[in-house]
Amino acid sequence: MVSQANTTSHPHYNPIFERLVIDSSEDSKYRLIGMLAYADYKLEKYQWKEQYRQVHGDSSVPPEVVANFLLNYHDAKLKKLLSDAEATFLSFAEHYAERRIDDLYDELKDDTVAKTVKSESEAIQHTIGLNSDSWGSAILKGALGSALFAVMVFVFSVLFSVAKPSSNYGKLIQFIIGGEEYVILPMNDCRLVDSKKTCP
Repeated sequence: MVSQANTTSHPHYNPIFERLVIDSSEDSKYRLIGMLAYADYKLEKYQWKEQYRQVHGDSSVPPEVVANFLLNYHDAKLKKLLSDAEATFLSFAEHYAERRIDDLYDELKDDTVAKTVKSESEAIQHTIGLNSDSWGSAILKGALGSALFAVMVFVFSVLFSVAKPSSNYGKLIQFIIGGEEYVILPMNDCRLVDSKKTCP
């Protein structure tokens, strides 16, 4: 394999890989962004070569023609490739984070509710076993069951409002618990997407 020093001295050497990837810190996110940008560049180059072959009916592209194509990749073009790659990277990271939060919320909800129901069920069964079935005892058991159910619904509501604070339901819980302002927004209201945005 040719070393980098020998490659860079080649008359047709293309420094785009170094500029997009190697010049960034190895442990930073910009290395990955540079790799995405380089992949975009290679895709553009491949598509351009395929177009050239179809137009000219030739299976190969002369080096001087490729050199002319590479003239398009000046500093501004490379910055645009990096900017587009960063937008792709951030969009992917955002979607991944949203999906992971939903998964973690489902796991937490299922685990918490299951454990709460099981422990409270065991406590109620134990209480039933200890107490006689008198009329007063039955009322007490019913009240205890209702209170436990209300607590579980409250815990679920709080968990849901933490996971989805911008939803109408989440805002309602925040209004009830925290006294925050509650406004019912229509489904197409732009503030459901961005609360800082001023709607027309």
